[in-house]
Amino acid sequence: MAGRLRVIVDGPRDPRLNMAIDEALARARARVGVDTLRIYTWSPTGVTVGRRQSLQEALRLGVVARRGYVAVRRPTGGAALLHDSRWEVTYSVILSASHPLASLSVPESAAAIAEGVAEAVRILGLPARVRGSPAPSGSNTSSLCLEIPGSSDVLVGGRKVSGSAQARMAGSLLQHGTLMLRLDPRDWAAVIRGATPEAVSRVAAGLAEYGVAPGIPEAVEALVQGFERALDARAEPGSLTGEEVALAVKLYESKYSTTAWSHPPRG
Repeated sequence: MAGRLRVIVDGPRDPRLNMAIDEALARARARVGVDTLRIYTWSPTGVTVGRRQSLQEALRLGVVARRGYVAVRRPTGGAALLHDSRWEVTYSVILSASHPLASLSVPESAAAIAEGVAEAVRILGLPARVRGSPAPSGSNTSSLCLEIPGSSDVLVGGRKVSGSAQARMAGSLLQHGTLMLRLDPRDWAAVIRGATPEAVSRVAAGLAEYGVAPGIPEAVEALVQGFERALDARAEPGSLTGEEVALAVKLYESKYSTTAWSHPPRG
């Protein structure tokens, strides 16, 4: 295999801290000296929006609050997503700017990285493919991320079981995305403006809808194997460094928990 891949299997965390950790990993990549796969879940359920959105415009924040969910803006693009604390496993991949995939365009590299999720779904027993053909820029302005076709979408039976978003920062590539084990269209429609259960069901599904219902540990193991193959790397169990922890806490407090980040000025 071509290189090392530090694998951090993280526990369920507050959505704001999840985003802070992903950004911290990207910002510390050059000093840590190894590419990273982080796999994590959410506690409580999170609702995220893309970095060009604001929470109040994309979400029904009253419903979010009443359900005990936590909403946060991502450091990456895309639109609104629900991250169910029971039924979603999330990944982040952090690569050096010198990695071969970082020399590709965002759509090309995003699709190549998402092969790790597609391979995981195949390991779990379902045929999956990466969409690979991004929608033209500006062709879809939906507030619901599932309705926006992306090159890194992982499809089963024509519907999305995983979507990803990418950012380049501090000499590194950060891509994070979902693997939906189950999906409740009514829950998505309740919290995301403009979404309906019918629209969600038309474009997305959880693995359970296709007769495969892995537990989170099984899904995590499949993702590790899938990304080993997709990135041609040797997985090595690891953990956050002290620098990464300190930076994540700083980002959580000074950025992801603030009104200034969650509700940016328009224009």
